[in-house]
Amino acid sequence: MTSISGSPMYNFTLALELHRRGHSVAVYSMFEDNELQSELVKRKIMTCYSVPSGRFDLALISQPDNASLVEEIEADKIINIVHSEYDCESPIISKKIDHYVAIRKSIKDHLISEHNIPEDNISIIYNGIDFNRFSKKKKKANDEDYIKVVIPCTLDLLRKNFIEYYTKKASDKFRVFLYGTDYGMDFYKNEFVSVNPAVFNIEEKIKDADLVAGILLGRVNLEARAMGIVSTIHNPERPEDFSYFFPVWEDFEKEHDIKNVVDKLLSL
Repeated sequence: MTSISGSPMYNFTLALELHRRGHSVAVYSMFEDNELQSELVKRKIMTCYSVPSGRFDLALISQPDNASLVEEIEADKIINIVHSEYDCESPIISKKIDHYVAIRKSIKDHLISEHNIPEDNISIIYNGIDFNRFSKKKKKANDEDYIKVVIPCTLDLLRKNFIEYYTKKASDKFRVFLYGTDYGMDFYKNEFVSVNPAVFNIEEKIKDADLVAGILLGRVNLEARAMGIVSTIHNPERPEDFSYFFPVWEDFEKEHDIKNVVDKLLSL
């Protein structure tokens, strides 16, 4: 929860939905000075920097940095949610893990082939989006004659090729607006690219976009679809390889509405 980005926003949305249902929720993380913690506190959801005391019915844990939490926390069931195939989000290997959740099929395949986790111990439960927050909103009129591309992402080495693909493509008629934490990545500069800090209310930026772009079917793609906007999904290493994302609403809602995602997690 140190940045306003993919898996932190997943955890934030998950905590809010569980709290809305009347569950007692504690969010453990190394919070930094951002709106994620203040928004949780505002809703009277406990946030903590150390292992919360007491016994929990369920612990939903992401990121290998939290491996020590698995050993220390008291919970009837512990589920490790894995958000990507990259080392920074490797599964936590422990006898205390009762089940693994992959947020897309390619991650499940990776857990089986690279980490030897039994297939029957992995469920695919997709990323969850708050459809009340990310919904179709009135778009501000664009008096300029250009395509507006909104890219919410962290500016890091993983996304270097992807970001440079768009910064080199940007022009007077194709303007790019980046929103995310800058980790000191040096990339090609272009006067038609606007680089901005991460924004908590990113829906206010997405609603005016003509196109949203992301990598590996990230949350930004799901948020854009929920708001009725087409997005592109890029291969981070070869960003010229991409596909458009705008699935049928009924299928999308079934897989990605946070209400349905929580139902599936609680049924494991």
